[in-house]
Amino acid sequence: MSAQKLEINLDIARKVLSTIDAGLTNGAGIPQPGKMCVEAAVCYALGLPHGDDPKCVAQSLRRLKIRLNDSRWSSNEARAKGLRRLGLAQLGSAGVLDEQEFSRRVVELAISKCVPAALRAAASVHKDPKHQAALNAAAKKCESEANRASALEARDIARSAADAAAAAYAAYAAAAAYAAYAAAAAYAAYADAAAYAAAAYAAYADAYADAYAYAYADAADAARDTSLATFAEDVVQILIDMKAPGCQWLSLTEAS
Repeated sequence: MSAQKLEINLDIARKVLSTIDAGLTNGAGIPQPGKMCVEAAVCYALGLPHGDDPKCVAQSLRRLKIRLNDSRWSSNEARAKGLRRLGLAQLGSAGVLDEQEFSRRVVELAISKCVPAALRAAASVHKDPKHQAALNAAAKKCESEANRASALEARDIARSAADAAAAAYAAYAAAAAYAAYAAAAAYAAYADAAAYAAAAYAAYADAYADAYAYAYADAADAARDTSLATFAEDVVQILIDMKAPGCQWLSLTEAS
């Protein structure tokens, strides 16, 4: 029986969660708990050959999960903790999830939440009041107007702030602003790419995570993990709102 037709029952959901909780690696890994990526963990729980395409997961969501899995988490344990709920919510989404609508919502999430977070993180460590104000204003505009134009404007403002910080030898401020620039630039570039938008936005989750990390240099790993996990949970909330079938098993994450 194909994975698309296989019923995702309580036992399978528990096995998926247990496999994820053993730890997740960057890359597909090998078929042993604690040594696989999140999609390989689903294949393992379903009794499928080792790989990163369990077929029961919508392709746009699968691509997002792979990119998010391979982001720069501080450890395999942090990666698993940040992705465990999304690992369950994705189950059974193939052929059910409206992928165009899902991608649209992820685009909106990225511009309205991820870009502003990166901009404000950069503003918090920038020394020039003019650039601080510009970064914060751009963040506010992206929140109210989650579109390509606002992301492009944010890109230019972040680049200007980054260049100014670099010229002033303010290393952390420059790094944070360049990370904000990377996030805004990427999100603007992919805003019209419907088929791959979700994966593209996950790929650049690292950019806004970096802005946090540079802004909070004393706790960079924790800041990066927190921002990536927040992005993952925001995607879970999109799937809950879209009534993705795997969301019925999310209560398992609250009981363990």
